[in-house]
Amino acid sequence: MGHSKAGKSTALEALLYPLGLLTATVMPEVRSCEYVRLVFRVAGTRWQATRSGSNPRARVSLKNLDNPDEIEHVLPVTSTKPGERTAGAFVQDLLGLPAAVRGATRVGLDDFYGTVMALRQNTIASQFLGGGKDEARVLALEVLLGLWNEDLAGLEKNASEATSRHRAARSALAAFKKLRDSGALADPVSVRAAYEQKQREHLAAAERWQKADAALKTAVGERGRLVALHKAAEAQRRKTAKQAVSAHVRLNGATAEHARAEGQLAELLSPKAQDCTCCGQPLPQREPGLCLQCGQPHDGQAGRREQQIAAARAKVDRLRLRLRTLEDASVAAAAEAAEADTAAAAALTARDAYDDGHLQPARTAAQQAEKEAHGLSRDVAQLKERLESADYISAQEKVIKAAKEQMEAAQAARDAAVTAHDVRRKEVTGRWAEFFLTRLQQINPDVETASIDPDDFTTRVKERHTADKTFAESSVAGSPKVATNVALLLALRDLGRADPGVRVPPLLIIDSPLTGLGAQGLDHASGLRLIDTLIDIADDASPDGYACQVIAATNDPLPRPYPGVREIRIDTDNRFFDHAPRRDT
Repeated sequence: MGHSKAGKSTALEALLYPLGLLTATVMPEVRSCEYVRLVFRVAGTRWQATRSGSNPRARVSLKNLDNPDEIEHVLPVTSTKPGERTAGAFVQDLLGLPAAVRGATRVGLDDFYGTVMALRQNTIASQFLGGGKDEARVLALEVLLGLWNEDLAGLEKNASEATSRHRAARSALAAFKKLRDSGALADPVSVRAAYEQKQREHLAAAERWQKADAALKTAVGERGRLVALHKAAEAQRRKTAKQAVSAHVRLNGATAEHARAEGQLAELLSPKAQDCTCCGQPLPQREPGLCLQCGQPHDGQAGRREQQIAAARAKVDRLRLRLRTLEDASVAAAAEAAEADTAAAAALTARDAYDDGHLQPARTAAQQAEKEAHGLSRDVAQLKERLESADYISAQEKVIKAAKEQMEAAQAARDAAVTAHDVRRKEVTGRWAEFFLTRLQQINPDVETASIDPDDFTTRVKERHTADKTFAESSVAGSPKVATNVALLLALRDLGRADPGVRVPPLLIIDSPLTGLGAQGLDHASGLRLIDTLIDIADDASPDGYACQVIAATNDPLPRPYPGVREIRIDTDNRFFDHAPRRDT
């Protein structure tokens, strides 16, 4: 409780902020808190949620206070990678609320919070259940009422796909008959005859291809033999050529050596005039037996010269014999090299002649036979398709019959599920409307009838002496729309106590619904009745022993103390965060 702008909305928005909600407004008072912590109970288990006030994007810590052995869950506010679990999704699982999806609409904790857990100041008197997208609101209410059936969506899809297949099969048959009637399709008998003839031609062509391929393989083998012969002859040619060159080199060496030996012999036979080794002048002629240089007699000089001449002659004769041998060897090596070169040339000629005369014709014949066989194969395949098309009507009629059976089965399963779902939907919304009327009359005794549409859950309310009105047709703002919003959510919690299939969190936050408590007359009376109605649902325990906790904001203090009601006064100097209610853990 507190005057306008005392910070009541800030307190209510921050109350569920630690749960990881994205729609919670982060006011400066919240940002000034290092951490905001909430202790709450779900199905008898106490939990603690902690979130940074200064950094709304920081991770949220969720801890089970009744089981200290359970690990602490530190989860992000928004997922940063596919499949990552968020804090809001974790709390949504705790509440037993599935993440329903229909088309592009997906409901999360924020949708449940904005639809059925909180009525905010800026929308309570003007927007139906807080506004938002109608698709998300309807899907969220279907989940809470136990009306969201994932299997039903699958049955709807199967029925739609089966219907489409049946329609497509019928359209294809109609198009085929139209072509047949226009003469665009050939006669089945002639097509079958052409198909059988083309099959025989293809079989004969395949046999010719096999024979030509066998002949080609034989020719390739023979060419391989000729290539091997040419390689051997070429190797022999290179070997003999090398030997001939080597013999010629040896012959040249022997010829040079023989020439040098003959030169030395010639020098011995006709010695040149000798000069004095001391002064270099020509030596004088002396008597035989005297040294030409010193003039003194000596023994054996003539005999040694004869020995040198004889040795030179013997060397010349020996080298001449060796030269003749090397000449013969060089001639033989040259002849053998010429013969090997001729043999290599003959082997190359034989290989090339075989390529031109046998291998290439065999390859050409095999390629032509293969091309002919493949061409006939395509013709056979085309004729087969035409033949199958000729028999299309009977085959397509079977397809249509099977598609019709599948369609009827899918539609029957879908219709049965839809019928059961519609019965359940009308039953649930009917009981909800009964509770809705009761709660409305508690707030406004002038209400005579109230109904809830089973499709989109919109309301119609009739007061005494007026026509029934939708929410949008009610007064622009104020009591009628506030009463409709509050009564509808209170009735939803009444329905949750009576129907186990309805799952509604036993918590309701209402921001400033009681603006007329300090006034007089009808507004004051309506405010008191609304207070009594809220206290009534908070006193009425559910089968599990827990009542619905109602947290409301008022501008004026309550007119009197109420048992079980705790009043927290807030003003400009005494803010909510200065003395927020704490509970020992």
